[in-house]
Amino acid sequence: MKNTHIVLFLILFNLLLAQDIIYDESGKRLRSRKVEAVVGSDIEAAPFTTIILDGSKSNPTDGSLTYEWTFSPNLLFQQDYSFDDFDSMIPYLDSEIKIPDPNGRVSIKKIITRNKYLELEIPNVEPGSNFEVILRVQNTLGLHDSDSLIIKVDDPILSGHESAFSDVTIAEDGSSFIVTDEGSEYREPLTETTINSDHFTIQAINKNRLNPMEIRMLNAYIFNHLKSIGIKNILDPNRDIEPRVRVNKLYERLRIEPDTVLVIYNDTLLSKNDRSSYVNAPIDTLFNSREINDSLLVTDTSFIYKRYETITDFDSLRYTEVVDTTLEYKFDCESFDCAAENAFLEQAGQILTWGINEYSEFEFHYFNLEDIYQSDPLGFWDAKPIVFSPSAESELRYPESIAIDADGHIIVVSGNRQSVNELDFSMDPKNVIYPKEILDDIIYPAGVAAGFLDDIYVTDRSGHAVYKIYDGKLSTVYSTPRDSDGLLLEGEPNTPTSIRVDQEGNIVVLFEGDGSVHQFNERGMRKELLSAGLIDMPSDIAISSDGSLYVSSLSKRQIFRVAVDGSVIPIAGTQNSSTTAVDGVTALESYLGEPVSIDFDASNRLYIADNTFGSIRVVATNGIITTLNSIENRIMNIAQLRVSNHNLTTLYATHTLDHRLTRVRYRTISNSSKFDYIHYPYHIIEKDGIYGLEEPINNAIRLVLEDFFPEEKKPSIFKRIADSNRKIGEYFKNRPLLFGLLLILLNQGISTALSDGGAIDLPPDFPF
Repeated sequence: MKNTHIVLFLILFNLLLAQDIIYDESGKRLRSRKVEAVVGSDIEAAPFTTIILDGSKSNPTDGSLTYEWTFSPNLLFQQDYSFDDFDSMIPYLDSEIKIPDPNGRVSIKKIITRNKYLELEIPNVEPGSNFEVILRVQNTLGLHDSDSLIIKVDDPILSGHESAFSDVTIAEDGSSFIVTDEGSEYREPLTETTINSDHFTIQAINKNRLNPMEIRMLNAYIFNHLKSIGIKNILDPNRDIEPRVRVNKLYERLRIEPDTVLVIYNDTLLSKNDRSSYVNAPIDTLFNSREINDSLLVTDTSFIYKRYETITDFDSLRYTEVVDTTLEYKFDCESFDCAAENAFLEQAGQILTWGINEYSEFEFHYFNLEDIYQSDPLGFWDAKPIVFSPSAESELRYPESIAIDADGHIIVVSGNRQSVNELDFSMDPKNVIYPKEILDDIIYPAGVAAGFLDDIYVTDRSGHAVYKIYDGKLSTVYSTPRDSDGLLLEGEPNTPTSIRVDQEGNIVVLFEGDGSVHQFNERGMRKELLSAGLIDMPSDIAISSDGSLYVSSLSKRQIFRVAVDGSVIPIAGTQNSSTTAVDGVTALESYLGEPVSIDFDASNRLYIADNTFGSIRVVATNGIITTLNSIENRIMNIAQLRVSNHNLTTLYATHTLDHRLTRVRYRTISNSSKFDYIHYPYHIIEKDGIYGLEEPINNAIRLVLEDFFPEEKKPSIFKRIADSNRKIGEYFKNRPLLFGLLLILLNQGISTALSDGGAIDLPPDFPF
């Protein structure tokens, strides 16, 4: 009997322990009886906005909780809530509500449910009204906890934009189109926005490159010029613009939530079954007797265990919410996408942007919003020569080498004055070596590279030296040793040309004299990276993002990677008899004609300038080669190619004998995009102020908005004859002496004809 009591005690003790075992969402066993209500932070929402009350963070999460939601009067109404079978609803009594609902709806006081989410719509009440929501959770043992939040009613959402942009009249023809609001994952658009396709907006972008007064004056000039050429429904860019526009962008959202429930049930096992997975003692023992025959009775023993399992169910919750109910008008746009977003808020379908772009060009861009939403953009690489101001042009004759510094500025070696020039944002060249007397120390600046600390490195091809320029001062990194007679020593690297700076700040130099490549650290210590003679006729070097050295060879028509042990491995260009530049194959399968220059971008893509085909080839990280520029956009006679990774990847190429630089950039434009540029605007402003931009602006607008200008009619033949006679008459009217001389000559000619070839009476010698 005593043993029986001990067994019963153990069973009851384990039962109590079992009640304390719960599981979290991951299935991990926890020993806790804590009940905690968590309803989240306060909510601000506008009338008619649908919100979700979320009690899912309440503990425990084993499915044992009951959720009791209590609401302030006139927040949630019986007609607006869909009840589940297990929900219980308690309404407010009339005596409990000070101000009854004017529509006679029944206000809900409490909802008792097993649902941890509750959806409700904010009522249309005065802004600033507050409603309290209390969540009380309770488990099966009666343990409970409460939490609350305040719902503050915000200003109502305006469904349109007319209040902010009321200075445009609606077109009589009613031309418009619909833009459907796009949603993210699990969102479906519910509303559409009407765009007035004939409304015109002027957007100044990159404003920080001009001062506020210049911006306002140019805005006004462009606005008035557009009106003068007959364009209607133009939004004044200098008007007062609301910084925030309230728009009702509703989305239907699908929320999938896992719901983990702890299931407890009894599991009966025979004594012969495997019971090793049960840690606790059985809660009961059963003895079953069965008769095999008349003389044999067999008793089977069964054990009853308490079994715990977690079952995860996924609930799909559909609800509507307002996303980005407040949209901000962006006053400091730097891109066309930003200007398009502003146009969307203004509901204007035509967009003209202007501003000084990142390449120091005064850029005009026209496009329409319908094209943005209804067609895919066009992407292509565009190669255009850089147009310099007259003062800069004379400084940059015979450009040979080029580099890009850490700020994105261009550094160009000019053969005209053997100078090293830095072009800042205004594209005004500044000689980086001063005073001028030091320039005589460099005989033939053949290569240039920029360091990371405003330091610049230059190679002197004829002086056989490598120099460092810092703060205008020149210092020598390396000079080829000479004997007592001033002759170069045999076996020493000479004739330095291409120069690069690696990721660790070391200087890497190509010496064309013997075809070797050497590295110099900040202390001037030299290390050979490529031995002389391994690569025939090297033309350029480049360093990849992993620090590997690459060398181009003109005679081999290949690009080589230099291994750590100094050996060379071809990575681009074929050696077979084929002379075809093929795209979409491995780089070793395509022919390279004249790989004069190479460089890498930030993504470790290799760019090769090939002067035979006037093309720039690109080798991706997977080894596949393609051509960057099209046949219609060939780039011939490249002296050197360098990649700028400042902002967007941009390529720059020098053309020494053509006295020009080419900029190659990737462009993404819409089908309706039209561009025009005013070159060297800073030079114009410095000379004449923004007044000097007026005539170029007129010409640029006429080009980008050519479809808005009426086609000029050619004058008739009679009008042209009359105009010609009028001009001739005015010409001789202002020159009577010449007219009299012609009359005399005409008279003599007629007399000769009538006299059948007699002597010609010429006018007397001048003066008459």
